[in-house]
Amino acid sequence: MARKVSSTRTTLTGIAAWTIAILIFFPILWIVILSFKTEGDAIGTPLHILTSTWTTEAYHTVQERSDYFKHFMNSVIISVGSTLLGLLIAIPAAWAMAFAPGKRT
Repeated sequence: MARKVSSTRTTLTGIAAWTIAILIFFPILWIVILSFKTEGDAIGTPLHILTSTWTTEAYHTVQERSDYFKHFMNSVIISVGSTLLGLLIAIPAAWAMAFAPGKRT
């Protein structure tokens, strides 16, 4: 017979899970918000989460000053290639293990 988990324990577990999720998610949210601020707002004090001036200047600067799309395509080619190579090795290995002589199930 299974033991019933107390509601206090369930509540504390939920609070802990939400706290950890917020602590993990907040830096990502902060980076995304900073990417839409002007440089002065991003490094100015005091820091504010939201700003009155939203801009995409940082994204335009990245596209103008670097070969962003070239680097992105290099990443896509490497990731797709390594995935296909992994499948090329894993599929025959899985087949060999599944149909190996001596398997008794």
